[in-house]
Amino acid sequence: MHPGHIGLRVRDLAASQRFYEALGFTESLHLELPDKIAAGLLGLEQPIGFEAVYMTNGAFVLQLIGFSGHPAPDEGERSMVNAGLTHLSILVDDVPAAVATVTEAGGSVPADFEGGFACLVRDPDGQLIELLDQSMRPLAAQ
Repeated sequence: MHPGHIGLRVRDLAASQRFYEALGFTESLHLELPDKIAAGLLGLEQPIGFEAVYMTNGAFVLQLIGFSGHPAPDEGERSMVNAGLTHLSILVDDVPAAVATVTEAGGSVPADFEGGFACLVRDPDGQLIELLDQSMRPLAAQ
């Protein structure tokens, strides 16, 4: 078995796509599923309005998901202490430049950034993203 992708529910597909493109991802597939198929797969009430954009960066695949028939509820801000997915880590050449790119692309920086080898930022929906200097990569590429 091998990982296929990580799926992120987003409120605005176009805004999220622009954000992740700024981090080096490219659209590989745009998919819309008929409600009948989506209902059987996801167990959601119709209408669903499933739409997904698959973004790739090297071998990594990120699926941005929207459901026009099920607006995303307002939620408390996710933190590193919540159970489940805490963050995505993106290796970058220049952390300060990547932080500037993120803020220009609709993201935010939740804490003061004074330089260094890493910074946590949020995407337009609040998902935490770690920008990590590639020299600090914890594992070698396989």
